[in-house]
Amino acid sequence: MARVVVLNLPEYGHMNATYPVVAELARRGEEIIYYSTEPFRANIAAAGAKFAGYGDAELFIPPAHTGGLHSVMAWEMGLAEHLLPRLVEEVRNARPDYLLIDSMCVWGNLLRQVLQLPAVCMASVFVPNDRFVTVEDMVRIAYSQAPKPVLLAGIDAMNSYIETSRRIDHRFGTLSPNVVEFFSNRQQLNLLFTSREFHPEGNSFGPEYKFAGPMLDFQRQDIPTEDAIPSSGDVPLVYVSLGTIFNNQPEFFRACIKAYADAPYRVWIAAGRKVDLAAFGQLPSNIAMREYVPQLAVLKQAALFITHGGMNSVSEALAHGVPLLVFPQHGDQHLVAAQVVRAGAGIRLTPPDITPQRLRDLAETVLREQHFADAAKAVQESFAQCGGAGAAADAVLEFAASTVETKAGSRA
Repeated sequence: MARVVVLNLPEYGHMNATYPVVAELARRGEEIIYYSTEPFRANIAAAGAKFAGYGDAELFIPPAHTGGLHSVMAWEMGLAEHLLPRLVEEVRNARPDYLLIDSMCVWGNLLRQVLQLPAVCMASVFVPNDRFVTVEDMVRIAYSQAPKPVLLAGIDAMNSYIETSRRIDHRFGTLSPNVVEFFSNRQQLNLLFTSREFHPEGNSFGPEYKFAGPMLDFQRQDIPTEDAIPSSGDVPLVYVSLGTIFNNQPEFFRACIKAYADAPYRVWIAAGRKVDLAAFGQLPSNIAMREYVPQLAVLKQAALFITHGGMNSVSEALAHGVPLLVFPQHGDQHLVAAQVVRAGAGIRLTPPDITPQRLRDLAETVLREQHFADAAKAVQESFAQCGGAGAAADAVLEFAASTVETKAGSRA
């Protein structure tokens, strides 16, 4: 049995993808210490790991990054400077055999350098291949069409990133990553929670990358019977959600309600906690709206998913063969939306599309034209062939056996 420390970015999209792998490793006897924040304690325990806290969960609520990728880098490096002094001592004292690090967890990469430990990267989002993608490529992709305020904010954010990284590198003897290395976070083994076919430039990744497919929530999710929407015959179900972070968009939800009020299908809307459900008044009989909807249970029934384009949400939909309308809000969601379109599994929405008539027309297009569902099922098949949590755990344990000397019962 080896001891493992997991370092993740405590956001639902990043956390949820790791639980099945952690649960499978724990089932096979690995002792796992998982760093996160209090809202995730119960799920970490349910996965068979020991919870270790970063501290105040409020510190990890992402701001509305105004400077693109560089703002993300600056914010996370500030977190790293805050966390590293304590993490270095705690993880050193824990004496792990190897680390599991999220692809967006820069402090995990820096900690690995300090403690000189083997590490596995876990990527719940698309990553650039740093063997082929250059810094110039990343900057051009991120900023070539950015408006002037975003560009200026990005320059300020990069200056902040450089200043913070210099302080960290001077204190700990680390080498902070450039923009490509930051978002790839390549380690000796890299688990990508998608398929090679669905990942941008998937065929360019070498054997150190394992495409394990999406990691679906390991906990059962059921729709409460009292919330069931009456249906008859083959009435399709349309599911609407903008995720858990950038979902404070009451006008979008109002447009959906108006678009589908008299539609020949049922509609579930997961609105989140930032909008006042009472403000929407009496809903049409074919529409249900809740703060939270058990997403996997709904996707098992859905014929269409209208989504913000978060990687987990899109992966969960495609794992069920559900086509999409994607309305990206932030960051990598634009790239995910582009991949959905490339695969033929849906349509990307832009702000002019967010009118009741346009939402109705596009939904009916996807529901009517079979090639969208066929493309979604092709991606579903590519996911199924990846092997899931079992294949990911196999890769981790094979990696550990080749890099770490462990002996059963060697620990007191």
